[in-house]
Amino acid sequence: MKSPTASPLRRRVYAFTAVLALSAAPSAQESARPPIRVGLRARSGSADRITPLRYVGGFETKTLIYETLVTRGPDGRLAPGLAGWRIADDGRTFHFTLRPDARFHDGTPVTAEDVQLHFRRWVGLPEHDWLRANRRIQRVEVHSEREFSVHLDEPYPLLDDLCAINPCAIVGPGALDWEGEFQRPMGSGPFLFDGAARGDTWRLAHEPPNGNPPVEIHPYPRDDLDPAQDVDVLDALERGDLEAFVTGWNEDLPSAQLDAIASDPDYVVESVPGSSVVYLSFRMLDGPTADLDVRRRIAAAIDREALVDDVEGGRAEPCVTWAAPTVGFWPEPSAFSPDAPPPGAEPPRVPLRIAAGRLNGRAHRAASAVAEQLREHGFDVEVVSVDPHADLAGETDVATVEPLTSRSGEVRSAANREVERLAEEADLRIEITHGLPYDPQLTLVSRWGPYENVNEDEPRPDSKVDPVLRELVEQTLRTPDEDDRVPIYGRIQARMDEQALVVPLYSPHRIAVRSKHVEGIGLGADLYRVDLTELRWVEGEQQP
Repeated sequence: MKSPTASPLRRRVYAFTAVLALSAAPSAQESARPPIRVGLRARSGSADRITPLRYVGGFETKTLIYETLVTRGPDGRLAPGLAGWRIADDGRTFHFTLRPDARFHDGTPVTAEDVQLHFRRWVGLPEHDWLRANRRIQRVEVHSEREFSVHLDEPYPLLDDLCAINPCAIVGPGALDWEGEFQRPMGSGPFLFDGAARGDTWRLAHEPPNGNPPVEIHPYPRDDLDPAQDVDVLDALERGDLEAFVTGWNEDLPSAQLDAIASDPDYVVESVPGSSVVYLSFRMLDGPTADLDVRRRIAAAIDREALVDDVEGGRAEPCVTWAAPTVGFWPEPSAFSPDAPPPGAEPPRVPLRIAAGRLNGRAHRAASAVAEQLREHGFDVEVVSVDPHADLAGETDVATVEPLTSRSGEVRSAANREVERLAEEADLRIEITHGLPYDPQLTLVSRWGPYENVNEDEPRPDSKVDPVLRELVEQTLRTPDEDDRVPIYGRIQARMDEQALVVPLYSPHRIAVRSKHVEGIGLGADLYRVDLTELRWVEGEQQP
């Protein structure tokens, strides 16, 4: 074991030697069992992608290897991860104490200096500006081997940002070579990186060993632009290429195929409540939905149970609040009820245009299903969508490291801009929150809070947001303690209800599909995490 005073160079040399030893000599129990192959959503490639400082490699994969300082508990509340915390009275200083048993996979303790060094590798870089703390953090101060504090320039709810996988999960110094180049995934999570398997798959071993077999991660990228290029993970499971597949954020597996697999005795479909919310929002500047009465009529016309059946095949929970039911501390909807129309009065028919606010199939199906419901309640609704045959990437003469494909960042950005344009022009749009760990606060602020980093050549779209709601969201940004924000959340929900600013529809379930030969997948409401520590072969059902 290293001494607390070991030099950074000595630590890196030790880490490199330790990783080689761990990779070369897995436990006897694990080496005697074939790995269990699990599909996760991630863009495939070399293991240098599996770092919180890059936005590839898959969130679920990273949470198996790395830990964040804080996390979200079963009820959605902030909970200790690598560290516990105390917020100073000034709201600008957060004191942390690391878990005494926290160790990186090379055996070295997780220290306050390690956390400080990791923060130095990301704080201030523009690619992380989606976390507002990136511009608030002034310094990380080390007090002892296990204690440190993070100092901000003003009061801010820092802990919500630190739940993020990228870039806040802590990378061990042993992941880097002596020049600071990333060499191998190394964190303090329940699995250590045990090398690349065949192709673009990654082998993970339990840390510490628990007698269960290793896990072989098979990354399956999602391609909303070109479904023909999106490898069907359910087909891969039925072919025997996988033992299990676990959904992550905004997964959209076809319900009919899930039903067919669930009826097959060779497979098991597990479904638990998720934490993202599919909701309807409105064009507020002009047009018919600028009228509060029209918005209230639309809200009253929605049949959530029917949407759950029609869009999700029953695998979702109806939702009437901004945050999903699994976010247990979010306030209940207000008791506000719009006035009923006079007896015998028939409201005039209203023309509307509805669009999906995202590329994925769920948003498009939900838009079509909502349109059908509204047509039965006095609305003439047109569904607008992106032309699937259009060149969404546009013309570009910029040289890139790799040829552009439908999965390239430039292409996806261009497609998302086109989707956004259509949605901005429509009267209604289907949107989806990110779910835990980013709900409720981070998604709330990104959707309703003050804009930051707006291109100077573009107008600030402040007028699109109800000014009272914006001020309430800004109050949450000045309130560091989550308990103190709950009353503000109550006023936010009441304002949404009173002004019909959004219509929450439902919260999709989280799903795992597995062969009957394996068991032990742990699913929770945090869409970026899966517990595979108890994943094992079923007794008598060894790998076929």
